[in-house]
Amino acid sequence: MTATISLIRGDGIGGDVIDAALAVMEVALSRVGLVMPKMAEIKAGAGYYAETGQDIEPGGENRAGEADAIFLGAIGLPSIRHDDGTEISPHLRLRDQFGLYAGVRPVKAYPNAPQRLVAPEARHIDL
Repeated sequence: MTATISLIRGDGIGGDVIDAALAVMEVALSRVGLVMPKMAEIKAGAGYYAETGQDIEPGGENRAGEADAIFLGAIGLPSIRHDDGTEISPHLRLRDQFGLYAGVRPVKAYPNAPQRLVAPEARHIDL
């Protein structure tokens, strides 16, 4: 049985990051003799909102829930907001709906590289 991944490219750099990640995923899977899972793209984000007035395509949340995983690119554009000024954020609704509460980003402090965290303890950061 092939897994299905809901693919939400999002906005701005989100699509570029997704494309690069998919290329890495394909190479990694091929090296261990596996094939790419089925990708079911769902349109969502600020760009989609600007075109349609909706932040995610009809049925998109249900389709995301039916998949085995959700692969989510960056969502949001500074110039596109709801009428009340809030950010276009279907990803937050998806996280809440499916219990995906962590948006974890890898962080590592490298020796001899400029550091944003200058406290001596920062050298031990490796998340």
